[in-house]
Amino acid sequence: MYDYWIELLAFGVLVMLLAWAWQLRHGNPAIVDIIWAVLTPTLAILGILLSPEAHGPRSWVAMLGVGFWGARLALHLQQRLRHEGSDGRYNAMTRAMEDKAALGYFAFFQFQALGAYLLAFSPMAAAHVDSGALRVLDWVAVLVWVGSFAGESIADRQLSRFRNDPANKGKVCNTGLWRYSRHPNYFFEWLIWIAWFLMALGGDDWWVSLACAVAMYLLVTRFTGIPHVEAQSLRSRGDRYREYQETTSAFFLLPPKLSRTSS
Repeated sequence: MYDYWIELLAFGVLVMLLAWAWQLRHGNPAIVDIIWAVLTPTLAILGILLSPEAHGPRSWVAMLGVGFWGARLALHLQQRLRHEGSDGRYNAMTRAMEDKAALGYFAFFQFQALGAYLLAFSPMAAAHVDSGALRVLDWVAVLVWVGSFAGESIADRQLSRFRNDPANKGKVCNTGLWRYSRHPNYFFEWLIWIAWFLMALGGDDWWVSLACAVAMYLLVTRFTGIPHVEAQSLRSRGDRYREYQETTSAFFLLPPKLSRTSS
C-alpha cells in the first residue's frame, strides 16, 4: 500500500503549486476546492493502480467510488464558482491576510495537497483487504456509500436551487435536508469516509481509514468546513442565521427545535 508514496506526495505538491500560481495571476483562490476534489481521487486511484498488493473486485469498487465522488464534487464546485464568481470565505481570508495573502495562500494550498494525499489512503486501504470476493461487510459499505453520495448530491442541489432564486436573497435555506441539519452536505460527505472504513475492516490498514474518517469529521466540524461557512453566513445573513443556529443541528440530521423568539 505504501509503494510510490513519495512520488504521490510530490505529485500532489506540484499540482497545488501550479494551482497556487494560477490563482496568484487570476485572483480567485476558491479554485483550490475544485483542485482538491480532483486531486484526492487521482492520488487514490494512482496509488491503487501502482500497488501490487491491491486485490480484485475491491480495487475496482474503491476506484469507481472515489472517482465518482471526486467528479461529482468537482463539477458541483465548478458550477457554483462559475455562477457566484467568487467565494465569500476566501474573500474574507484575503482581507484578513492583507499584504501577506500570496504567502498565506501558498501555505494553504500546500496544506490542501497534504490533506488530499493523506485522505487518499482511505480508499487505498479499502482496496488492500485480501479476501477475494466482496464480503457482506463490503456490500454494507457500498450501501452506505450510495446513500451518502445520494444524500450529499440532494443537499447540494437543494441549496443551489435555493440560492439561485432571487426571491431568497439574504434568506437562510431551511427546507429539505437543510431543515434537519445546517450542513447536511458535510454530514453525508463524512459518511462516505465511514464507508471506506467499513470496507477496510479486516485488512491490515483498517486503522488508516479510521484515522481518515476521524480527520474528515474534525476538518468539516472544527477547521476548514463549518466554522468558515458559518462565519460567512453570519456576516451575510445576521440574525436570520443566528435563529437558524438556535433551531437546527449543526451537523447530524436531527428534528428542528423551536426558536426562542417563537416560544
